[in-house]
Formats: sequence, C-alpha cells, structure tokens
Amino acid sequence: MKNYLFIVSVIILSITMQAQDETTGTIAGKLSDNEVEGQPLPFANVIIKETNKGTTSDFDGLYSLKNIEPGTYTVEFSFVGYETLQIPNVEVIAGKVTEINTGLGASAAALDEVVISTVSRQDSEVALLLEQKGAIQIKESIGAQELARKGVGDAQGAVNKMAGVSKQEGVKNVFVRGLGDRYNSTTLNGLPLPSEDPEYKNIALEFFDSNIIRSVGINKTFQTDVYGDFAGANLNINSKELYGAEDIQVSIGSSVNSLAVTRNDFQKVDGANWFGYGMKNTSPISSLENYNFDNNWATSNYSTPINTSATIQLGKKFKIGENNLKTMFVASMKNDYSFREGNTKVVNAQGLPLRDLDFQTYLYDVTQILMGNASYEFNKNKISFNSLYIHSNSQSVGTYFGQSANISEETDDAAYIKRQQVNDNNIFVNQLLTTFSLTEDLELEANVGYNITRADEPDRRQNTFVYNETNQNYRVAVGTPGYNLRFFSELKEDEVVGHLNLAYGLGSKNEDGISPAQINLGYDYRNTDRNFEFLQFNHDFPTPALINIENPDLLFNQENLSDGTFRLVTNSGFGDAFNPLDPFFYEGEKDIHAAYLNGNFSFSDSFIVSAGLRVENVKQYVNWNTNISSSENQLNVDPSTLDETYFLPSITSRYSFNENSILRLVGSKTYTFPQFKEVAPFLYEDVNFSSFGNTELQPSDNYNLDLKYEYYFGGNQLISITGFYKKILNPINRIQVNSAANQLSYINSGKEADVAGVEVEIRKDVFKANKESSQKELTFGLNASYLYSRQDLTDNSTNFTNTEDMLEGASPFVINSDLTYNYETQGFDLLSSLVLNYFSDRIFSLGVQQQGNIVETGIPTLDFINQTSLGENWGLNLKIQNMLDPEFTLTQDDLNGNTNTINNFRKGITFSLGVSYKL
Repeated sequence: MKNYLFIVSVIILSITMQAQDETTGTIAGKLSDNEVEGQPLPFANVIIKETNKGTTSDFDGLYSLKNIEPGTYTVEFSFVGYETLQIPNVEVIAGKVTEINTGLGASAAALDEVVISTVSRQDSEVALLLEQKGAIQIKESIGAQELARKGVGDAQGAVNKMAGVSKQEGVKNVFVRGLGDRYNSTTLNGLPLPSEDPEYKNIALEFFDSNIIRSVGINKTFQTDVYGDFAGANLNINSKELYGAEDIQVSIGSSVNSLAVTRNDFQKVDGANWFGYGMKNTSPISSLENYNFDNNWATSNYSTPINTSATIQLGKKFKIGENNLKTMFVASMKNDYSFREGNTKVVNAQGLPLRDLDFQTYLYDVTQILMGNASYEFNKNKISFNSLYIHSNSQSVGTYFGQSANISEETDDAAYIKRQQVNDNNIFVNQLLTTFSLTEDLELEANVGYNITRADEPDRRQNTFVYNETNQNYRVAVGTPGYNLRFFSELKEDEVVGHLNLAYGLGSKNEDGISPAQINLGYDYRNTDRNFEFLQFNHDFPTPALINIENPDLLFNQENLSDGTFRLVTNSGFGDAFNPLDPFFYEGEKDIHAAYLNGNFSFSDSFIVSAGLRVENVKQYVNWNTNISSSENQLNVDPSTLDETYFLPSITSRYSFNENSILRLVGSKTYTFPQFKEVAPFLYEDVNFSSFGNTELQPSDNYNLDLKYEYYFGGNQLISITGFYKKILNPINRIQVNSAANQLSYINSGKEADVAGVEVEIRKDVFKANKESSQKELTFGLNASYLYSRQDLTDNSTNFTNTEDMLEGASPFVINSDLTYNYETQGFDLLSSLVLNYFSDRIFSLGVQQQGNIVETGIPTLDFINQTSLGENWGLNLKIQNMLDPEFTLTQDDLNGNTNTINNFRKGITFSLGVSYKL
C-alpha cells in the first residue's frame, strides 16, 4: 500500500511541475573559468537584469533559474576579479529551457563563446570533494573555504578537523590513527619539508598560516610516488595561487586570551623584542673568567598582552603574448600571548611525590611569513616557482614553587625554579615545479627544491633556588652546577630534494581526455645535511648564597665571578686538557634515492586498479661529541650508520557501484626510520624530565590495509566509512629509562604493534531555502573514529610495567563536528559556525618500573566562528575559541590503585575580532 501511495504522489507531483513549466520557462547552463584553462566556475553570480531573480553556480559551474515569465531578457554573469558579462536578447519560452553555456575571465568574453573543457578549482569544499570522489586513491583535503568556515588559522588546525587526527597537549605535532610524529611525513606542493626542531621529524604545522594555504591534504594510505617513511599519514600543504586577473586584500585583527589579558605584569624574556628578534644565537663568552652575557636574568614586564595580526595579499596576472604569467605575494604577521597556571608532580610507584610544584607560565609567540609565487602556462605546459620564508619566535617564562627531591630536603625549605626559554626558527623553502606535455600521451613532471632551516635556542636561562620559610629568604641551590645555567644551541640544516615523474597514457582517451590505462615511472632524491651545536654554562656555587629573586643579576655578575662566589663551567668541565668553550655537537646526513613504477588500469567504467612498486635506498650517518659520549673522540664508540634498501609495493582498487557509490581497497608496505635526534646521545634537559637518543635504534617495517566506502548525494554532501589495519614490526617508542633521574629515551620496545579502527564521516545539508533575492542554508558535518591499538612491551632491558599496552597518543575515540549557518543576500553575507572537537583518554607516556602509564584525560573543545561580508569589499570576523575552557589533566595510577593528578592547567578563552578589505 505504501508503494502505491508513493507512486501516486510522484505522479501528482510530476503533473504539478509540468503544469508550472507550461506557463513559465527556465534559463540554465554551465559557467567556465577562462583564467584556469576552462575549469568550472563555482559561486559566480547569475542575474536576470529586468527582474530580481538571481542565483549562483554550483561546484560544477552549473546554474538554473526556473519559473521565469516568457519574454526577452538580459542575463548578467559576474565573479569577483573577473569582467562582468552581459548577454542581451535572451528569449525565454513557456515550457522550454534556454541554455547558456559561456565562460568568464579577466578580459571581456565574446558573446559567441560556448562550453570549455574543465576541471575543478582547488580551494572550495565542493571542488575538493569532487576531486576526492574522482581519485583512484583514498584521499582527504580541506580547502581555504572550509578553513575559514571552521575558524582554522593554520595547517595544524586544518588536519585536526579530519577523521582520526588529534593533537596531544605538550607534543608539537599531530597523531594520525594513534601514530605520532615519527610515523608521519610532511610535504609542501608534493616536495618534502624539513623539521625546524631537533626533537621532531616533521616541521610544526602551526607555522603554515591559513593566509598562504590553498588546501591541506592528508593521505593515510601509501602510494608509490610518496616517500615510504610513514605509517600514519603524509600531510601535504598546497600553497595559495592567484585566481582571476588580480587580487588585493588587506586584513587586520586583534584578540585576547581571558587568562593572559588580566596579567598586568605579563613576564617576558629579557633580550627578545616584540617582533621576536634581538637575541644572538651564539654565546658571547670567550673566557670562563669573563661574565659578558648580553641579557639579564631579570625578566621584563608587559602591561597590555593583546594579540594582533595583519596580512596583505597582492596578486596580478600579466599577459605575455598569448600566455599568462600569474604572480602572488603574501605577507603576514601575528603574535599571541597566553598564560597557564597549575600544578605538576612526579610520583613514584607508591604514589609518593618526588616533585610537587605549583607553576605559572607566560607564553609569547610571534610569527612573520613571506610567500611569493609565479606561474607561467604555455601550450599545456606549466612552470611555477614558489618561495616561502617563515620566522617563528616562541618565548616562555615559567616559575615553579613547591617540593622537589634533592632541592627542598629540609622541613622548612621549598624549591623555586625559574626557566626562561626562547626558540627562534627560520625556514626558507624554494621550489621549482614544472609540467611538460611532451606528446598527446606523454607528460613529464620535474620538480626540485632547496630548503634552509636555522633553529636556535639562544640564552636559555634556568635558576634553582631554595626558599626557607622560617627566615623567609631565598638561597642558591648547590650540589649540582647545572641547577643554574645558560644554554645556547644552533641547528643548521640544508636540504636538496628532487622529483621526476613520466606519465604515459595507453589506449584511446574518453571525452574527458582520460586514457583507460596510465603508466607512471618516477625517481625521487632527498639529501639532508644537519649540524646541531650546543654550549651550556653552569654556575658552580661552592656554598649557598642568598639571592633576590626579583633581581638575580645582583648575584650573577662579573664581580661575584671574580671573587669566587661562583665559577663558570661548561658540560666539558673547567678545562685543562681541552677547550671548555668548544661546543658539543651531533651531525647527521641522510641520502634517499628512490625509483618507482606504477600503473593505473581501467578494466571497466566501474572497476579501476592502481598497482606499483617503489624501491627506496636510505643511508643515514650520525656522528657526535656530546655530554653523554663521543663517536669522535672515544675509540670504542662508532658513529651510527644505517643503510637499508626497501621494496615497497602498493595496490589500490576502486569499484563504483554507480556514479555516487564508491568502494576503495588499499594495501601497502612502508617503513619507519629513526631520526637524527633519536639516535644521537644528546641530553636535553627540561624542568621535569631530560631526554637522550639511543645509538642502537633500528627501523620498523609497517604493513597497511584500508577499506573505504563513500556515498555522495549532491553538492558537498557525503557519507563515508573506513576500516583499517596496521601491523608494525620492531616499533619505536619513547620510554622512561631505568634510572633514578626522570630521563626519557627511545627503544625498539618489542616485536610488534597492531593498530585497527573505523572512521566515519558525514556531511549533510540540513536545509536550503533559495529565494529571488536571498538564500539560506544550514549544514552539518561529523567525523568520528574508533581506534584499537596494542603493542608488545616485553623488552627486558626496559622493565615496562605492562607486557602489552595501547600506543602512545592513541585515543580510542576522536570526534570532530560542525554546524554552519550561511545567509546570502544582495550586499550582505553571514556565515556562522559552531565547531566541536573531542578526544578520549590516551597514553602520554608508558609506565615503567611498576609505575602506571601517564594518561592525558580526554576533553571537549568548542569554538564559535562568525564571518560577515559587507558589500563587495569589507569583511568582519569574530571568533570565540575554547569556549568551554576545559582543564588539561595528566594522571598516573600507583600500586595502591589510586589515580594521581600529576599535571593540570587551563588555557583560557580566546576572543578575536578582525576586519578585511579587498579590491
């Protein structure tokens, strides 16, 4: 009965629609982008001049205006930065569709122009979803449009919105499917990027401001044209390019953090200015008898911790003969003040605190970015040059007060620790990207890049004092010269990368110009040369000395050095047989040569297979002379040398049940290589821990399997579900070593690790209401993942508390969701979004020596983003981030079954307001 009612309803609806069509007509068609070789032009305006009817083109460039009274009209097509096109004398006939297919560009189009062959633009949600739909491989991307809608300020925030991706507090880079920094790789426009920090393999994604991003892609499955050193994902950032004839935009913004803005005495490191410059990266000391440091121990105060940001974007197209040269320049600056207050502990297996400190931390970050690119297209060939400079400066002042073993041993004593740290990073990336159409069936891609990284930690200062409650005074802690130190380090890294790909199409092309089969033959080269040097000056006090904590420079000065109150020593000592001012170092070089062969084969319109093999040779050499050992000076210590050749197969199959229903299956093998820092025995000391490398570390082998189903149902709507499994042999873990000190290192923790999970993504239009002069829509997005992870922890040398456990950073549940309302009318647009993120409890550090795991407690975060466009030129942005202001907490269980909170703090709520103007 229900089926009959449904059929009758459809017939009645059809008759009604047909009756309407008999008295009115329709104008419909397709718009193309003449500036991008005829790609579809989404979101262009289409207006019937004699009426108030109008619409916009969709992601395929398609548009439709229905229920138009019969007559003759002028139809106007317009898009920002393009010449407006008016087509007069368009006749609308009752019951008929008048089809207009044309293109827009920077110069006026001829009225007889018709359909142009197209592909999608790469910065909108629907265009990227269309690319994802048409790809053979499993891929996900987030574009500039979606970045703005979700209030994302950088590439790190972008990938955090994707399924199975999360960021662990206190760890710089993201976790993908529970796999952290060492298991991921990062590229810019397909070429590898270096790391700016010796602690990490990948560059910090937060450096890549949304102002320079066209899109961010995440490939969780291995393909043969990607370097094989990953198991979690390859994260690829596509830099922004010019669309249209010209682009001039200026934006400024300001924000405050609810915790920082109330601090009228916000502390900053002496020596570094507001722009993050001013500190020398080398030590000024030429003799241990001279106290010639440039900066004071006393911090400076800042009374107005208000964040600011500014961006200017300039784009211009130049005509060279019949071809176009497109140029783009972006300059931006932003700073950020934040404040944290909480407690940190170190407990033993019985739950007794070895350290219990209340802390306050003042954080100041400032970044400047310059990006320029030029792109020249001719005869289906393209040459692009991209240059990117990033300067990032982070300053922190932290004070810790409470009880600490070996410092506050007496009843009336308390420990006072103050750490001032500056990390100054400069990254300069240069890329030449070319594509040549050699014949109708043969295409060559040849890319080369040169990357320069300079990462310094200039004049880190750390004090350790003892407070006596009875006498109410502070004295310098003695017993270890390193209690009071100044530290200088420099990292210099130069990298050359190259990529060649020769693509040959087999068989007759279809109407879209795609061959039924394609063979790819390629070669990749990467040479990385790193040198890391550091020098630490310890202050050796033979007896305690009273100190004024508001002005430590009254004690730490030339006079007290000369009279023997303290002496300067380096980690090399005071120096007789060698020069104590010679810096410690480690140096590393890595060479990668890889060749690959891959084929894409269409067995039918529904079934496509891509299969390939990558052969990759990796040679890594690390030599060192550090505060632990020396491969340079000790006869029984050899440099770390790894030389491995990998055969890495990959196979992907894609089956389309219909145009919108797609199933993909991917299997592959990859590897994980130890990084320079993980094998170099360099001891890096923080307040609560120290870490060093392990020269015996070996690579891991990874086996990967993914199955993904996608269903597309119009526009940017999607439902997908992915199941995956990974087997990791000889996994690498960061662990707490068997020692009295709280020291961390890296080992191959056991025989194997298993990772399996399910990811679900939904994008749905809740409602759409299009009227003659306005349109409204409410959209909903959700991605969620469940992760199972297990690793073998039977390594006898480590004494893990458990024989097996989850992976570090692996949250069993990760949820990202957004609800967006969009209202558009003549001269006014409004876009408002609520964005929710949640991760469940996850391991921060594995437990050893009967101690429980250190666990990061799961929390939700909620952001509100509002964007308003006023006319064609002005824009206003409002953001409220971290609205719930949850408490970040680390816990650790003891032998008695108690759960101890060992670290807790809040970040505060950030309120942002910005204004933009574009021509």
